[in-house]
Amino acid sequence: MKKYYFIAVGGAIGALLRFELKTSPSLFQSGDQLLNLALTILLINLVGCLILGMLNAVFSKTDRISDELKLGLTTGLVGAFTTYSTFCKESIDILDSGYLRVFCYYVVASILLGLGAVYMGHLIGHHLLHPFGKTLVSRFSFDYN
Repeated sequence: MKKYYFIAVGGAIGALLRFELKTSPSLFQSGDQLLNLALTILLINLVGCLILGMLNAVFSKTDRISDELKLGLTTGLVGAFTTYSTFCKESIDILDSGYLRVFCYYVVASILLGLGAVYMGHLIGHHLLHPFGKTLVSRFSFDYN
């Protein structure tokens, strides 16, 4: 039952972060609000992919983090921060607005850059965060795999 609380809290935080980013002043200066929103969604999803890759890499190297916390951060926080349904909705909105070329670029970029971001996060987690964490906890005499 405890895992559901972690997922719920992480999900609430992730959803609120996503909402705040979507409703904040545009990060992009296109004259078209739809394109600004789509680019903001793309940025949110890429950041989420990067974070998820880092978390999964770090979690695979240690048993010291509870399964509940892992689920809360990955399924809850990152899962609610980045949603496939929003990506699909924004893609269809772009297509419905008559931007066929932008639609194609957006879908391909989202998939390829998303995979690249997860992989980059995986590398950062394994080669930067894990060694840093291992060094840090060894100074305090904790077990770290």
